[in-house]
Amino acid sequence: MVLALAAQGAAAGEKGSIRPGGARPAPEAAAPSGPAGSVEGDSSNGLSEIAAANDPRILQLALIWAGYSTEIATGTLDEASRNAIKAFQRDTGVRPTGTLTTDQTLELLRIGAEARAKVGWTSYINQDLGFRVGYPAVQLTKTKPGDGGGRSFVSADESRRLDVEVIDAMSAADFLTFFNTVRNLKDGGKRVTKATNMGAYFVFEGTEDGQRFVGRVDRRENGLVGFTYYFPPGDEPANKGLVAAIVSEFVVPDRLGPPEATPPDTTVGFYAKDEAREGSTASSPDVAGDEPAAPARPGRPDKPGKPARPPAAAEAGDQVPLPTLPMPVATQVLDPSGVFQKVKDAVWVVVAAPMRNGQPYLEDGYSQGSAVAVTAQHLFTNCHVLEGQQFFGIFRNEDMSDLRPVSIKLRDEEGDRCIIRVDKPDLPSFVTIRSHSDVVIGERAYTIGAPSGLDLTLGEGLVSSKRRHEGQQYVQTSAPISPGSSGGGLFDSRGNLLGITTFMLKDTQNLNFAIAAEEFLRPGSSAGNH
Repeated sequence: MVLALAAQGAAAGEKGSIRPGGARPAPEAAAPSGPAGSVEGDSSNGLSEIAAANDPRILQLALIWAGYSTEIATGTLDEASRNAIKAFQRDTGVRPTGTLTTDQTLELLRIGAEARAKVGWTSYINQDLGFRVGYPAVQLTKTKPGDGGGRSFVSADESRRLDVEVIDAMSAADFLTFFNTVRNLKDGGKRVTKATNMGAYFVFEGTEDGQRFVGRVDRRENGLVGFTYYFPPGDEPANKGLVAAIVSEFVVPDRLGPPEATPPDTTVGFYAKDEAREGSTASSPDVAGDEPAAPARPGRPDKPGKPARPPAAAEAGDQVPLPTLPMPVATQVLDPSGVFQKVKDAVWVVVAAPMRNGQPYLEDGYSQGSAVAVTAQHLFTNCHVLEGQQFFGIFRNEDMSDLRPVSIKLRDEEGDRCIIRVDKPDLPSFVTIRSHSDVVIGERAYTIGAPSGLDLTLGEGLVSSKRRHEGQQYVQTSAPISPGSSGGGLFDSRGNLLGITTFMLKDTQNLNFAIAAEEFLRPGSSAGNH
């Protein structure tokens, strides 16, 4: 890796990595990197509120995504930004003044949002250190953890890779030495061709064994976080905007450490139904095109360390009731990080495994998916995650050290709806459910699950449509759904649950579907094994 090589060359002594889980001061809240979320009943899908804020950095990001800029979004509208605005204005047939009107800002934001959705733009948030990195999930489909809180995202053919690295703290003088080491790096087939020091961070680019790479390193008082993105040279003409977006939407908090908890809602109430759309769900056509693809089996993670054998699932029944609709829902609009922080503790990894000698066999042959807690005892997931197995459990830690058994309360295999439960009502967090009739087409939506069985990942997009297929209601979304995310949650910009992510159509992009959350509460499921 570029940064590891440079850090070894620049360090006066051997540098290690920050280890997650150690005591750290509370961090500053990370600044939002993009649109904050939609407003119910807003025909602009929430973009009017963003446009009114007139945030220069948001405008620069929109120019990048719309294809008018390849410069880093710094938050200052410089000459390059003004020229990009003029180019956008000329293309839209208005006088190129370099200053956007409200209507022009709305159009620019709309084009940018569509471009983000097209590449399946997804944010990975490290829960121990608080940094966030955006990446195109349509291209980078595999992920694995790295040392000290790092992470790698890789394309299926391994021709593109995004490596995030965490390095021990450096003084300002050492950081300057580190920058100069990166700038002058020549190691075998790896060469840095350009590097620019921006003070608190620096950016660089170069070549390695026929590939191009770009990167960024941010310095904080208690550590460094940086990334390197590798891609084929043929990508470059069409890839410059994507590279600029990755560099610009890399967010590191002022101090590395667990992100601050989301503040409690200021108001709680019921959503008013959108009268213009009331009743449209029942008459919506089935999913356009052919039948939905059979759900992909959850991807298997790297083989974990052998966990402690969990006890057999208890025979206890419900100690708390399932939710009933309509229910009070959150109304405070949150940025993407806020949504993630609010709901992450309600999203679990589900493991389904065979039994051997009366014990769950967790060495091989098991499957993984996700589940969302809706009470202190119950979780929603997809039945296909559990199919053909005998032991079911939930966990969060990648080594499965917190694995606990669950039993099936209700099962509807035809509808792919399963409700699972733990033996005691002690789940630390659960989410509110929003009625399907209240969901507005065009509002922002977020997927949170465990793709490839690794950690929690945030995907962002829009509610594309509301569908009915074989008597069951679905939410169609442009937010990405990855293998292993089956059973994860689709949330609105307030952190309310809209649906359970289930499948995508074959040979398409951004045609992803979640079973409406309220479907899990309607009659039709059969009792599971208690």
